[in-house]
Amino acid sequence: MATPVLTVASAGLIPALIGANAALDFADRKNASKMRVACGYEALSHGRILGDVVTNAGISMGLTAIDLGLGSDVARVQANSSN
Repeated sequence: MATPVLTVASAGLIPALIGANAALDFADRKNASKMRVACGYEALSHGRILGDVVTNAGISMGLTAIDLGLGSDVARVQANSSN
């Protein structure tokens, strides 16, 4: 019973967590771009950085949706198997 309750309760935090992850990803990629320049390579374009961050955020949202869907099914299977 606790697993579905925690899953539903934590679902409200998902947008904030994905947003924070995207912000950290963006900062990390900007830093990596500066390091590329310091090593004599061309900087990553702002568009490429944003595209990569959006792609990663989309993947995170997709995996989260799958996890939330499977989380409730697993709890239901566990509850049914203990009867």
